[in-house]
Amino acid sequence: MLKKKLILGLAIELDVLEGEYKGKYRTRIEEVGESILVVGAPFKQREVVPLREGTKVTLTFWDESAAYSFEGKILQRIAVPIPMLVLELPRSVAKVQRRNFVRVAALYPLSFRSVTKEGLSDTQQGTLLDLSGGGMRFLTKNHLESNALIFVQLSLPKGDLQTPVRVRRAVKIEDSNRYTVSVEFHDISERERDQIITCVFDIQRTMRKKGLL
Repeated sequence: MLKKKLILGLAIELDVLEGEYKGKYRTRIEEVGESILVVGAPFKQREVVPLREGTKVTLTFWDESAAYSFEGKILQRIAVPIPMLVLELPRSVAKVQRRNFVRVAALYPLSFRSVTKEGLSDTQQGTLLDLSGGGMRFLTKNHLESNALIFVQLSLPKGDLQTPVRVRRAVKIEDSNRYTVSVEFHDISERERDQIITCVFDIQRTMRKKGLL
């Protein structure tokens, strides 16, 4: 199952866990073997990052519905014909928690209603700023209390979404009467979450084609 997901050219994130070059880098898969995985050596400021053999790393990749991650180490460095790294290939991978999904910019109008003791409030307006499989961030003129429950409605390329969300943070924009509100999806169905994740990947794909990622 793992090898079916690891295909040539697949974009991956390489997280170096130790050493002076510790950090996250973007690269892609160059070759998949029986027990090894060959990826392009990461670059920084147009220079190859000189990662040492034996360095521990975490590799994360995505498909159309989920993100996956596994830990390994660099077995070998290859200089020609192109700089590459040989990694050990594990027998299994872990599914990344939904809340850890990459967040992408997504500008769409939305509306929401707050849950009060008297019921639902009047419909209020906002603008979606970014979206992930775990939540979203939007702009609004209405102040919302932390931990408040609201119902959000918006139209995405994959269809309309109506779902409850929990407010985690609301920050007033300096010198304005607007707030940026970060929320997490609350009691959302897997079907709805898959719809959102698919939308996130579609947005990413479009941005990559435009050279924005």
